Amino acid sequence: MKFYVVSMFLVVSGFIHSVYAEETSALEELTVSARPIGLQSAENLSLPISILDGLDLRNSQDSTIGETLSNIPGVTTDRFSPLASRPVIRGLAGSRVLILENGVGAMDVTTISADHAVTIEPIQAETIEIFRGPSTLLYGSEASGGLINVVTNRIPEIVPEFRNTFHSSYGDNQNEKLFSIQSEGGQDKWAYHLDSTKRHAREYSSSKKQIENSDYETFNFNVGTSYVDTWGFLGASIGYFESTHGVPLNPDDPSELPFLETEQNRFDLSGKIIEPWSGVEVVTLQAGYNDYTHTEFEDVGEAGTVFDNEEFSTRIEVTHAQVGKLKGAFGTQFGFRNLSAVGEEAFIPKTKTNSVAAFILEEITLTDSTYLEIGGRYEHKEDNPNNASEVTNDMFSISTGLNWNSDQNMSLGINIGRSQRGPSADVLFANGPHVATGTFEVGDANLDVETSNTLDIILGKSYKAWQWNINLFANYVEDFIFLEGQDLDNDGSVDEVNETNTGTGEFQLHHVEQDDVTMYGFEVSLDTNIFDGNIGQLDLNLFSDYVRAVRSNGDNIARISPARFGSGLSYNYKKFDAGINLTNVLAQKDNATLETATGGYAVLDMNANYNLMSGKQDANIFLKMTNLLDEDGRMHTSFIKDRAPIMGRSVILGFQVTF
Repeated sequence: MKFYVVSMFLVVSGFIHSVYAEETSALEELTVSARPIGLQSAENLSLPISILDGLDLRNSQDSTIGETLSNIPGVTTDRFSPLASRPVIRGLAGSRVLILENGVGAMDVTTISADHAVTIEPIQAETIEIFRGPSTLLYGSEASGGLINVVTNRIPEIVPEFRNTFHSSYGDNQNEKLFSIQSEGGQDKWAYHLDSTKRHAREYSSSKKQIENSDYETFNFNVGTSYVDTWGFLGASIGYFESTHGVPLNPDDPSELPFLETEQNRFDLSGKIIEPWSGVEVVTLQAGYNDYTHTEFEDVGEAGTVFDNEEFSTRIEVTHAQVGKLKGAFGTQFGFRNLSAVGEEAFIPKTKTNSVAAFILEEITLTDSTYLEIGGRYEHKEDNPNNASEVTNDMFSISTGLNWNSDQNMSLGINIGRSQRGPSADVLFANGPHVATGTFEVGDANLDVETSNTLDIILGKSYKAWQWNINLFANYVEDFIFLEGQDLDNDGSVDEVNETNTGTGEFQLHHVEQDDVTMYGFEVSLDTNIFDGNIGQLDLNLFSDYVRAVRSNGDNIARISPARFGSGLSYNYKKFDAGINLTNVLAQKDNATLETATGGYAVLDMNANYNLMSGKQDANIFLKMTNLLDEDGRMHTSFIKDRAPIMGRSVILGFQVTF
């Protein structure tokens, strides 16, 4: 009853808070860094994109990228624990959603298992760009479901003014302590950047109980420098990340307290050359190298599986000079990955992966308000396990989009694409127990390439104080790859096997399967200004999102995000701003075979910020209150929704000083 009463009250009252920057007329002032130079203007894009920055980003920043973006329309999270949480875009997750840092992949192993932590620290983000739907043309098959680009300034492209930032906060639910520093500046043609973050949190409490073994701590440090001149820039950065986090306790085996220790060393190189020769405007280079290790402990002092991931990725992008009404870019991307999992419960073999790709993207100005974009990509991938034959795949992707902006502040975008994704090593060669998810996974080395056929329609209108946007999408996926629980004894439940799959045990048996899948849905939003005067500014927003995924035989796909609608209010007066928002998550009853339903719940959040200073220097104190209704919410996208509900009521107090 509490859910429905509060929902109706806030919707009727219009208490609406916008927690994201959506495709409104304001986008014409924004550029998208995950696009080629010269094709970065957001107003010309036919793709559904959100840009989170400024105060909206500060109010949303959380312990993980997944949690930070979980209130963006069309985006949820597969939350496994407070530190293991990846974004889910339109119901797609894992190796279908690519997470980048400044255009280069995170290069961790979070796509293999939901209990692995993403090694990107959200608190250091300057901007986060979210592409909903396939973004494979520029970044490859791992972006077949969407793309997240976390923009930092770790390799400066200009010589910035000297600036230091200190950020600290405390959260009462987990006794979470956060401390972060950032410094940047330079002299003459040299620029530098330095940042570091430390987090520590104990076990969190849901509305009903404490979630055992959900504590974590992280530390990261990054330093970068670059040489900047009239011809462009060249810079490099080195980074270190380490974390320890528990896997929420399995009630069937309370004696085990599994946890993961992660360590990553990373080196990045970035450069830009302006007009190196006739007909070329810019050449850009991005490269990253990663040495990653994490150890999974069954208990204190008992090391289990060890994951090692050595990875290298490079992309070169050439923006050619405009020819008539045509401008665009082409380039190449290549890399390698050496992945190994060693231990009694390693469910994938050692695998070497090599990939190479070429792409082109062109924009044609049809009129002053109409733009046509077309592009293509070819990608070759080789997976070579140590216990089976090599698997090779050739993938082709093509996309075309039309964007129209009228003088009446009406915009229309249509994007049609066909993209392909090669199966990853974990679904090709898996054959063993996966302790974190409680499953025994059996892969298939004969999987076909997965092909997405997509249609996006984006319609927006801005009129005086009103702005509304509608995103409609459909995705017909040929040979969709998914895990399916097995019921070989036909008793109506998933078979449970032992760690060798030779008898009855504690692991649910799952096989990797393929089928054609139809996905469709929408994201809608409505923004308006209630008043703007001497007593401040009050803004209003409503949003809703929905996705449906059905196999060719009529069955549903597991762990698909349920429908949501949100409402809230934001207020700003001089140095003070505050907001209240409610996200209503509806029950998910369109479940896969043998999958349990998830009930609906509502999350009520509030925030307040006050700047004690003005000008280039600022000293902000902030207050965040989450899940004020203390709801017992279960995320349908999570493998462990039954034993790890959402966090209960929490209050976070902090400050940020910049000088």
